[in-house]
Amino acid sequence: MTKAPSGRSDTSKGSVLSNEHLTRDLGRRTASGGFIALCAQALILLIQVGYMALMARLLQPDDFGLVAMAASATAFVGVFADLGLSMVTIQRKEIDHDTVSALFFVNLGVGFALMPLVWLSAPVATWLFNDPRVFHLILVLAIAIPMTAAGAQHKALLVRNMRWMSLHSVNLGSLLCGCAVGVAMAWGWDFKYWSLAAATLTTALVGTVGQWMLSRWRPTKVDNWKNARSAISFGINYSGSQFTNYINRQSDNVLVGWKSGPGELGFYTRAYSLFMLPVTLVSGPIGSVIIPMLSRLQTQPDKWARTYLSAMRLTLMVNTILCIIITINAQEIVMLVYGGNWSKSGTILMILSLSLITSISGQFGGWALISLGRARELFVFSIFSSLIRFASFLFAVQWGAPGVAVAWSVTSWVFTPVLWFYATRDTNLRFRDLMKAAAPFFFAYVVVVTLFYVGNSIGSSFKFLSSLTEGSLILKSTITIVIYGVFVVAPYRFAGSMLGDMRLFLDKDVPQGT
Repeated sequence: MTKAPSGRSDTSKGSVLSNEHLTRDLGRRTASGGFIALCAQALILLIQVGYMALMARLLQPDDFGLVAMAASATAFVGVFADLGLSMVTIQRKEIDHDTVSALFFVNLGVGFALMPLVWLSAPVATWLFNDPRVFHLILVLAIAIPMTAAGAQHKALLVRNMRWMSLHSVNLGSLLCGCAVGVAMAWGWDFKYWSLAAATLTTALVGTVGQWMLSRWRPTKVDNWKNARSAISFGINYSGSQFTNYINRQSDNVLVGWKSGPGELGFYTRAYSLFMLPVTLVSGPIGSVIIPMLSRLQTQPDKWARTYLSAMRLTLMVNTILCIIITINAQEIVMLVYGGNWSKSGTILMILSLSLITSISGQFGGWALISLGRARELFVFSIFSSLIRFASFLFAVQWGAPGVAVAWSVTSWVFTPVLWFYATRDTNLRFRDLMKAAAPFFFAYVVVVTLFYVGNSIGSSFKFLSSLTEGSLILKSTITIVIYGVFVVAPYRFAGSMLGDMRLFLDKDVPQGT
């Protein structure tokens, strides 16, 4: 247990809040963290895909649609439970015990205050979706809000301390427990949609307990709230951007459910889950280690800019191939994971996947703003982008879930370069630097995807090309990897860019006192 004596900040050497560990061997810590995160995320991906495949065969589209409806209401309020205070703990160069304790109690208080607020919204959601089953689902799912809030600061400290093994052990353990409960309730006792709700609650509970067990820090009475006030200001702005991102991520579910019912929404959410796999597999873990690293470099503008560009190139190099494979194999992936009854999700996934590379790349703008403490600017951008995207969804929903998927893809291609331009203002990064770094990967994505779609459409005119592009998932993926390796990865490697990028992550210590 780590406690600070009254009137003192617990930032001494060896303390869980000490800044020394963040500057010693920073590059190697980040590199090892990225490797661990990728391995852990690969396991999480396998578990999630297996879980989704099994549950899709045990449940009906309506069951997934009902939970998505209820989750729209709980997430709408639950996004405020953290108030962005976890990111404060991660982003601050120095932080003391009083501040973290204050953030913990604010997190917990907000979580318990929001739970009854969600309960009050249940009748409104029931009326909106015209399904009484949504009412009780919301009451149950709302319990996860204070559960998650109770472990928010402990999780943030694990990230800040770069304790990657502990962090991902909790993530894996909580996910396994949640999946086990969900499958047992669906298969053994036929609880239908309640099995999905139980899995969510189990994951939240086990995750919070694990974070408390693995973090040495414990909250105590707050003697000085001065530093906490400025931290809360940053957190509110960051939370605002998260809320508007919620609008981006949930308004489509709300509109599809309202317009077309739980069945259509079930198809849409299953496609969206597969659409997000490249983000969660690579960009999510890399972001979780890059944001703390960039935050430590915020007082070294030149090195911050070089590290940022290196992270961007390495992330795109890995993710672009995944984006291509999912785009050209959308129908096959849905059939493999969910089965033949989910073919409509394949069409939706194909449309959504056209924006995969831009959805991933757009995160780089957010990384820049967060690491530099510019949460207010991120909030402002999020407001405008969310309003535009909601308007596009509202127009497109008349064509059902496929229309909403088209709106998502089009707006993603527009928002990404705008966010890059906005994020690079007043930094040592230039907009054209980002464009130059991303151009080879965007070009490769467009060319390879176009090749396969043209091959499918020309039929017998060019039999060889058609036989390759209309082959099995394994054949098309193998061809894609070969093309990508020859025309993208090899030139990037032989030019020395990859080695240069990797050296930045293995660089020596960040000097103290900068």
